[in-house]
Amino acid sequence: MKLCVLFPGVGYTVDRPLLYYSKKKALKLGYEVIELKFKDLPKDIKGDKEKQKEAYRLCLEQAEKKLKDIDWGSYSDILFVGKSIGTVIAASYAQSIEDKLKTEIRFLYMTPLAETFSLARPKSGIVFTGTADPWVVHEEIVEAAKKLELPCYIYENANHSLETGDVARDIEIAGDVMSRW
Repeated sequence: MKLCVLFPGVGYTVDRPLLYYSKKKALKLGYEVIELKFKDLPKDIKGDKEKQKEAYRLCLEQAEKKLKDIDWGSYSDILFVGKSIGTVIAASYAQSIEDKLKTEIRFLYMTPLAETFSLARPKSGIVFTGTADPWVVHEEIVEAAKKLELPCYIYENANHSLETGDVARDIEIAGDVMSRW
């Protein structure tokens, strides 16, 4: 059996393009899909370390509650698709269930935050990032991915949603992301 879990961002829900199409692709590939929805999170967390810590705590708590009854050992293929803070939560949650797995979890890290890389395993997945992402220092993300031997796809002038403001280019980027896994 195959399982895909979608870990959204704070404002980037499972209905937004990258996660919406990830879900559609996973279903087409025969995955059972679980969508997490994070709610009641602090507002204006960018640049506020305390609010960010609180958001991490709440998201992880909500993920644990939603995923607590899953028989992880029954799956031969597990894919965690994370977006933004969801990449941190996915990597953190994966550590907590390692002893229950019969396979290694694969990850799609979409616009990961810097904190993701302190939790991610080497060679565990793929990174997608934009050069105009205001939530991260672009070079740090690329370097962290390189250190962990994670292929890193970089989109010029793309923001934290991997969007550029040019609709045709944004659709092209979403298509490229979907083609990489």
